[in-house]
Order: sequence, then C-alpha cells, then structure tokens
Amino acid sequence: MNFLASNDEQFFKERNRSLPIPQSICSIPNYPTKLRIFLTNASRYWQVKCFFQGKTICRSLRTTSKRDAIALAKQFYETEILRIGMDWLTTDRHARKTHSIDLVGDMLIAKEQARANRDEIAQLSVKVTSALLRKHVIPYFKKTPVEKITSAQVNAFYNYLSNLHLSTISISQYLTIVKKSLAIALENQWIDVLPHFPNVKKTSTSRGGFTLGEYWQILRTAQRLRKIVPPVKPVTHRNTKNGIYTATDGVPYEMVWLIRFMVNSFVRPVDVKVIQHQHVEIVRGEHTYLRLSLPETKRHKAQIITLPAAVQVYEKLRDYFAVRGLAKPTDYLFMTQVSNRADAMPLLEGYFKKIMIDTGLRLGSQGQKRTLYSLRHSSITFRLLYGKGIDMLTLARNARTSIEMIDKHYASELTAEMNVGMLHSRR
Repeated sequence: MNFLASNDEQFFKERNRSLPIPQSICSIPNYPTKLRIFLTNASRYWQVKCFFQGKTICRSLRTTSKRDAIALAKQFYETEILRIGMDWLTTDRHARKTHSIDLVGDMLIAKEQARANRDEIAQLSVKVTSALLRKHVIPYFKKTPVEKITSAQVNAFYNYLSNLHLSTISISQYLTIVKKSLAIALENQWIDVLPHFPNVKKTSTSRGGFTLGEYWQILRTAQRLRKIVPPVKPVTHRNTKNGIYTATDGVPYEMVWLIRFMVNSFVRPVDVKVIQHQHVEIVRGEHTYLRLSLPETKRHKAQIITLPAAVQVYEKLRDYFAVRGLAKPTDYLFMTQVSNRADAMPLLEGYFKKIMIDTGLRLGSQGQKRTLYSLRHSSITFRLLYGKGIDMLTLARNARTSIEMIDKHYASELTAEMNVGMLHSRR
C-alpha cells in the first residue's frame, strides 16, 4: 500500500508564488533588521517589507537592480517613519495613540544614519547607538510608551544600570541615548517637555602603558611564543581558514614586529587594521623615518611620522612577507592573509592577550586590562619621558589626537620623579 502517495497533496503543496524566495531575503546595512528586501516568483521586481506599529507593510520597488532596491528601501523606511509622525500630528489629541520606545529608537537610528551620510559623525557612532538601544534601553522601556516616561522612571533606569555595575562612562552613554530618543518625541510633539536626567559624574581609567622594562619583557615573550610550532589538528569547522582560527600555544611571527611598530609609530589599533604597504613611505635624509599616509580613522586624516626604529621593523616585515608573495602595495602589513579586516583585529587582540597573560602584565597599576591600545599609550608616554624638549602640540598632531587627550590620558601616570632631570636642569 503506497501511503506516501496518498499524502503527497497534504505535505507537498506548491509554494505560494508571492512568498519571498528565502535565498533572496536581504537586510539593509545600518538599518533595523526588520527592514528587508526580497524577490518572489510572482514578479521580477524587488519587494520591500518592514514592521511598523503592529503591522507589516510590503511594497514593490519596481526595479530589478539590487543596488537600486537597497537605496529605494532606505527611502521607503524614512518616508514611513515621517508619515507616522505626521499622522500623529494631524490626529485629535484625545484620539492619539501612544508610541513605543522601539519606534522612537528606529527614528533615532535613521536620524543618526542621515548625519553619518552627511559626514557629520562617524559610521561607528551609528553602530554604537544601535547597540546601546538594543542592549538595555529598548528592553527596559519596552512596556512603557514614551509619553509615560517621567523623571522618576529615568532615575529608576539609572539605578538599574548602576546595579549592573557598569562604568560611569557606560551609564552616561545609555542616558544620552534615552535623552536623544525623548528629544525626537519632543520634536514630534508627542511629549510636552523632557524629563529631568540625573547628573552622572564620569570617571575614566586610562588604559595605561608599559614601563621600559615591561616593554622589553613583552618583546622577549613574543619572540619565545612565536617559535612554538602549533600541533597538527584534524580539520574541523573551527580551523577551516588555513588554521588561523585554531587555538595554539604560539603567536604569529609578525607579533614582535607589531609590538615594536606600534611603540615606534604612535598608531592606534584601528590604524593597524587598515594600514597597507602603499600607505608607507621610507624617508632617508638628515632624519630617517616612515611617513604613514593612512586612511581616515576616528575622523583623523593627518600623516604620521614614525621614530627611526620603525624603519628597521618595517623593512624586516616587508622582506619576510615579500618572499611569501604578500608584500604587494595593497597587502596589509599585519594579518595580511585575513581579507576580512573585521576579523583581523579580534585575532591580534587575542594573540596580544596571550602574551600579556604569559608575562603576568595583563592588568595595569589601577587594575585596568591592558590591550593593544596600551602600546599606543606607551609610544606617547615614552616620548614625554625620553624625548628631548618635546613639544606637546607637535606630539599631539603627529599622534592624531589633542593636547587635552594627552594630558588627561597618556600623561596621567607620569610623576614628577620620572623627569627629575628636567626639573633640576638649569639654563
């Protein structure tokens, strides 16, 4: 008896032609994940859908180009957000609906994205805003309409964050997101006045650099760890990318060069992620140094002039990778085999953490965790300590920062005794 045949019509119905083709569903970068475009078997045009105020709205974008569809989807989202606000303004006050923090959060992200598109803020700022909203702001106020958020509830949120043992900097950032969200509600006349926000006394702990002795200890440890041969392991989903994600006791060969390069060049970790050979120029003359013309990072575009030691480091690194065919102008200096640069930095941070744990230098004098950023901290601190008559303005500009930042963070651990010779000097 053929039971399967008798059930074919029940279990193998033809898929509705208007349903999205699963492989075509695509979210829009830097917009809420609920905004998506897709294709169906019923039309050759791209479709867009998004969930607004309790219902899903779908539209045909009337284009077969995916690039155009993404741009049109952004326009659709921003138009719908504006329409919701205008509908509310034209509705009788007593019949108006309340608005969720989720909706206002979407409007805030759209507003911040527009600022990023105008190059007023960095794209990273939009991502941080979105992350903070999703992490605590929206979950906490999910059941409270923005019209009902009072000063008492803001203070309760402040206490909630404090009980999570977050830093004062993090708490201040969360409160700023709530304030920006309510400011949008105020602009749309959903509320009459902003509630009072508590004053948060922000205390930041500098990442902390290394002493000269600690720096040499780190280099010796990195040299020792890079000689460890990783064990041969069976290929699994954890080490499919040429073994680069496999946990081993060793570190990559270039980690020693990375440490020396950062201490002698003032670069940030984010610069390490993007620097390629085409961004490096060796200058020889009265002074020998590298001229680094890096892409914009953290809204800084100025060139960086390195110390002489960075030239030797770069030449060794370049020659090492040139033999392996990895020193072309567009090749990256560090973790050059990792094409996705978003993956490169976590790897480098992980290897540096391994070195820190081995040396016992993971924590600074104030209990802060030391990261790759501590090498930049050391680079600037060493110049303050050992640079003869160093000019703070020149140092700040070359390190692509400000005098205020150097005084607040990089010079925070310097003591008068460290420069006793300068204090005792005479004209």
